[in-house]
Amino acid sequence: MWETEYLHNYLEFNNNYDVYGFTLPGHEKTIVKAVKYDEWIDASKEKIDKLITKYKTIYIIGHSMGGVIAAYLASCYKGVKKLVLLAPAFSYGNFDQNKLDLKKRILNNKEYKEKYVEEIYNDLLSKILVVPISSVLEFAKLVKEHNACTENISCPVLIMHGKEDEIIPLETSKDVYDKIKSNDKHLTFINHTKHRILISNKKEEVSEYINCFLKGGLKWKNKKKSEI
Repeated sequence: MWETEYLHNYLEFNNNYDVYGFTLPGHEKTIVKAVKYDEWIDASKEKIDKLITKYKTIYIIGHSMGGVIAAYLASCYKGVKKLVLLAPAFSYGNFDQNKLDLKKRILNNKEYKEKYVEEIYNDLLSKILVVPISSVLEFAKLVKEHNACTENISCPVLIMHGKEDEIIPLETSKDVYDKIKSNDKHLTFINHTKHRILISNKKEEVSEYINCFLKGGLKWKNKKKSEI
């Protein structure tokens, strides 16, 4: 939740939106507890069911694994009017980017030492170490089960992806973009940004961009780009 705090505050302050976020089952503590993937789906559907009774217009924003769940919800609920997917994790393990990062370290540091390798993989390893293998397997099941859900999304969609994402390959978002049937869809890459988009040095620009998409109108038409 702390990773999305800036975006939450930005949308509430600038548009007076009611913004809701929640923690998926098993993610309540630093070490992810073993849960089944359908528990994540059921918990998310329960939240949407409650919101639909209160609001006529619902926008969903999902990052990484949350992007997979968000896409599934948008494919099921016609009450979802717009969808934002941030580096949706329909595939994972960007080893090509890992190798590029490693090469940069070697070229830019004549006195290359093993500690630099640790820095490169720190973000990736930090995620792996707090997630038990059982949860990783459940995540794989989630992706496999709902991989085709993007073909049933009809609402406007914005997909954003950091160009230096070390976990989710850029091709993943390109593939999701191609599969979405909506005629109103946009794919934007974020320069000099890795996986954690919403706490990166581009978080202000990304939040403004998302805000423009949600508001729509002339400002969005003038704002939309293939890269920012």
